Parts: sequence; structure tokens; C-alpha cells
Amino acid sequence: MLFSLLAQCPVVAQSDTLVQLPTVEVSASSLHTDLPGSFAEKWSAEDNKGQSGGSVANFLQNKTGIYFKTYGAGSLATASIRGASASQTAVLWNGFQVQSPMLGLLDWSLLPVSFSDEITLQHGGNSAVWGSGAIGGSVLMENKPDFDTKSQVELELGVGSFGWKNGDITAKFANQKFATATRIFYLSAKNDFAYSPAPGLAEKRQTNAGQRQSGLLQEFYWRPSGKYLLGWQTWAQRAYREIPPTTTQTRSTANQTDEALRTALSFHWHHRENRVEAKSALFRESIHYRDPQTGQDAPSHFWTSISEVEWRRFLSNHFTIQFAGNQTFIKAFIKNYKPSAKRSQSAMFASLRYTNRHWSAQLDGRYELVDGRFVPFTPSLGLERRLKDWLKISGKVGRNYRLPTLNDLHWIPGGNPDLLAESGWSSEVNTELTLKTNLLSFQFTSAAFYRNIKNWILWHPTSGQPFWSASNIASVWSRGLENRAHLAFCGAAWRIKLDAGYDLIHSTNQKAVTLPKIEAGQQLIYVPVNQGFMGVEARYKGLGISYRHHYTGSVLTELGSLPSFQTGNCSMDFELSIRSIPVRCFLQIDNCWDANYRVIERRPMPGRSFQLGFSTTFTKS
Repeated sequence: MLFSLLAQCPVVAQSDTLVQLPTVEVSASSLHTDLPGSFAEKWSAEDNKGQSGGSVANFLQNKTGIYFKTYGAGSLATASIRGASASQTAVLWNGFQVQSPMLGLLDWSLLPVSFSDEITLQHGGNSAVWGSGAIGGSVLMENKPDFDTKSQVELELGVGSFGWKNGDITAKFANQKFATATRIFYLSAKNDFAYSPAPGLAEKRQTNAGQRQSGLLQEFYWRPSGKYLLGWQTWAQRAYREIPPTTTQTRSTANQTDEALRTALSFHWHHRENRVEAKSALFRESIHYRDPQTGQDAPSHFWTSISEVEWRRFLSNHFTIQFAGNQTFIKAFIKNYKPSAKRSQSAMFASLRYTNRHWSAQLDGRYELVDGRFVPFTPSLGLERRLKDWLKISGKVGRNYRLPTLNDLHWIPGGNPDLLAESGWSSEVNTELTLKTNLLSFQFTSAAFYRNIKNWILWHPTSGQPFWSASNIASVWSRGLENRAHLAFCGAAWRIKLDAGYDLIHSTNQKAVTLPKIEAGQQLIYVPVNQGFMGVEARYKGLGISYRHHYTGSVLTELGSLPSFQTGNCSMDFELSIRSIPVRCFLQIDNCWDANYRVIERRPMPGRSFQLGFSTTFTKS
């Protein structure tokens, strides 16, 4: 299992582990989050310091090889992991999936990274554990209760290019039995950057691209004794964004409002060899698209209720079993749907884990009933073997699936109620090397993966119909290599960290499609074959400097292809103390080489931009 932040000073890593273990043991199930045979990367809240007003999309794009399809600054951003589609990635907040059941995907630019204490990226399919959508990968956003007896307020403010303004504040209070955290964020931007519509043409300034986002996350935890933990989280958020014109449009007046209210309750109990967790969530989310220029006014919203119970038992020093049941109900409201646009899902999950000094193995199985129809049984098996103290090999094989979205089934016109779930088998083999001394830490991981997904859903024009329809007409074969390297040198007052990654991904359609025209063996659109990144960070006492460089290969689009591009981001921060109050000042320069590139056809990206700000923490024991 790769945790990229292990590549730091060994003494510091050991200290962090000793502080965090009691919290993780109470609040998360290791059979879900620490999966043998899977390639995973993990980050804590500390790793986002200085990334002013960042979204999860910006954070992961900077840290990993995930390909984000972004429509421009502040606009829609979706992800592709291991050549999967945007709707084949599961995003979970404290164990609850938060993708839209109407669209099947999530706008990652609406996820504030400051609302997570820990983010884990699980590469590869894990549908046996997380259910529908976990085909390309899974991203886990976790909130962790902190029962340290102290009061703490963290404040961060930033300003930047193109009218950027942001603020984050987090207030925490805790004693031995009670903990609470309040997180608030706000950002706004005009995004009126200059760009060239095409080579040789005069620059234009982006219009109708402003955004405003604000949100609140409130957490309460009560621990009446060492055996019990009760938790409550409420996440409220609103975003208003203007939708700019494409490079072929003269103007745009479109805008969109996204609102979300997510509430979750949880109960944890443990006694000797038994662990029980019961949790429930209720989500209400809405999207309101408006375009006065064309007269469009399209409001929509949906409700999701989720209830889940898990029981885990340690049978011996080597064996652990877990059983879980999940009930999900979804109801959507939009004028393009039939009144019966709803979904009921019931799922059973079982897991058996074996561990000893050298081996770790986990067998998972999931059986799901959706609207009275059974999804085929979904198993997975993961294995890990530590050959030496410095060498570990692992592998995994499993079945994965994605249910049709409510739009796929019920949209009028074009929805198809007879659609089958996308499904198929995936496998991977991972090799991990780790070396540590008092001053040096090195880690290298290489993952080779293979996946076949049938019944791939595409919207396509149909002969004799003036609209597009959804059908199971594609079959996709994905295979590739993911490589990560981390190197760190640590001294008494200094630290140097280097990391690099390279992804080679072939994700090809195996069946020729007439409309739209897709050749057999053709790479999927907006899936680069080659991606790479490298970064260096140096810190001496309170001063830190970092630089990261990204390369993205060319991609196919509906209109042809987009060329490869390279971007660089650098940052500097300085820590000082003012009357015993720690203050951290930072400067970020994004796209520091002022590259002119496109991620989506006809959607310009901003050139060089700056952000500066400061953060401070007030603590009272």
C-alpha cells in the first residue's frame, strides 16, 4: 500500500502515526480503507497548507496523475482514473457516495479540500467494497474526531489574479468526551483572464466567467466511554457560476446555481473482538441552469437517503470478518423525467481478512438488489506478500460495475429503461520498494493494471430520430502502468523532498460504433496515453520553496485532437511567530511558464496567475 507522504523524515512519520492511530481505530473500518492488493495514496489536512482556497480537484491534480477534464477556471471539473469515464469513479464522504445519481458523476471543483481531515485515493476497481461506480478508482474524504483537550481556531485568507478572493476558517473545541468542529469557506473570482482564440489571432478577455462559492461543515462527536462514539456532520454549500462562451461564440449569458445539504449520523461501538458501526445520511442537492439568451430555465433536484450497518469481529490474531447491509433510496425531480424517476438499492457486503508477518489477504463479496433486479454477484480478492523488509508485492482481481444513471433511464426523450449495468473484471499487480535511514527515505511503487468493461453506456444519434438515445453499445479495454517515486532527505533544520510519477494508459473501445463514429481499437476521447509529473520541495527552518511540473499527452476529442502540453506551478511560504502566535505567509504561481493550452476543446485555460495570503492558528489548551 503506497502512502505517498511516507517519503519524509522517519522520525516525523513515526510521531504522526502515534498521534493518529486512536482516532482512526474508532472512526474508520480498515477493511474498507486499507485494502490488500490495491495501490493507494493518502494525504492529511497538513498537506494542503498554503494551497489557497483549493478544491479537491486542484489538490489531486497537483499531487497525482489523475487526468481532470476542466472547462476552465472555476468551471466544471471531472476526473478520469486509469482510463475510466468520469462516472466510473466513486467519491465518498465519510463512507457515503456523493456522486449525482442523475448524472452519475461529480463536479470536483465544488469539493473544498479544507472540509477533509484526510483524503485517500484508491486506484483501480473496488465495487465489491463501495458499490456502483467504483471502477476506475475511489476517493475517500474523511472527517476525524479530535479529542485533544484544547480550543483552536485556524484562519486563512488569500487574494490573487483575475479577482480571486478566498477565506477559510476552522474552529475546534474538545475535551475528553466531546469534540466539535466548525468549518466555513468562501471564494469569489471574476476569471476574466486574457487568451488567444487561435494561433495568430488577437487576444480576447474571458467574459461571463465569474463565480461565488460558500459553505459550512458542522461536526459534533460525543464519546461517553471508551466503547462508544456518536457523530453528526452537516455540510451545506452553495455555488453560483457564470458559464463563459466557447472560443467560437461571441457571448454567453448562461449561469448555474448548485446547492447541497448533506447530513450524516453515525454510531460506533467496540468491545473486545467486536466492532459495530451504524450510520445514516440524508442528502438534498439541486442544480438550476439558466440562459436568458436562449430562454432556457432548467431547475432540478434530488433526495438521497442512505442507511448502513456494519459488524466486524476479530476471530484470532490472523482472521477478521465483516458483514454490512446498505439501503439507499433516491428520488429525483425534473420536468424531463417521468414521475417514477426513483431508485431503491439494497446491498449486502461480506469480507474475510487474513494477516500474518509476511502475508495479507482479503476476500470481499457484494450482492445488490436494484429496483427489484439483482446485480450480478461482485467478488474481489486482494493479496500482499512482503518478501523483504524493503520489498513488497501485491495483486488484486475483482468484478466491478456501474448502474445506469437516472438520466440514462428516465430522460425524455432518449432515456432507456432497459439499460444494463456496465460491468466487467479488473486485475492489477503492484511492486513496492521502501528504504529508510536516519537521513534518507525512498519509496518506489509500480502498478500494472488490466480491465475489461462491457455494456458501456453511450448517448448516440439514432436513425430516424431527431434526438440522441442511451444504449449499451460499447466495450472498453483499459490497461497500463502507474509509477510513483518519492525521495526525502532530512536534517535537524532542513528537509528536501522529491517525487515523480509517470502513467501509461491505453483505454480503447473494442467494438466499432457507427454513430458516433468510433473505430475498433481507438483510444477513448479525453484519455491521454501518457502523463507525467515531478516535484521538488525544500524547507529550511521556517522557509519553504516548491516546484511541480506536469506533462499531459495529446488526447482525442469529438472534433479531432488536442496537442500535449506542459505546465509548472511553484510556491513559497514562510513561517514566523508574532507574540507566540504562528503565522504562515505564502505565494503561489500557477502556470508559471504561461503555457497556452486546452484541456477541453474550445474552452480556454488561464495563463500565469498569482495567489498570496496568510494563515494563522490560535490555540488554547
